[in-house]
Amino acid sequence: MKLAVFRCVQCGQTWFPARYFCPTCGGATWENVEVERGTVCESTVLRHRVAGGDDVAVNIASVRTDRGPVVIAAMPYAPADGEAVSLAIDENARITAWADKTGDSDEH
Repeated sequence: MKLAVFRCVQCGQTWFPARYFCPTCGGATWENVEVERGTVCESTVLRHRVAGGDDVAVNIASVRTDRGPVVIAAMPYAPADGEAVSLAIDENARITAWADKTGDSDEH
């Protein structure tokens, strides 16, 4: 499944997550814009979970999408800051990212 951010029809600003009103212009009409790539801003490894259970390490990263908004994504490895990644929604409705091998990601 593809990840979408939300663009204000009135002013063109993009946001994530969705909002009732655009913080820039106050507009209330949105369109979904699919995003496939982004750039890792920073990452961390979660080693201990508050709810307990197995303490399997989970890599997460903040990723600036090629449309502008930043999302938090699960990753199968610890990425480097500035790394180009591909984005999608997995079968559990989580945002996921992995190494972008296309070389088409914009630098931000």
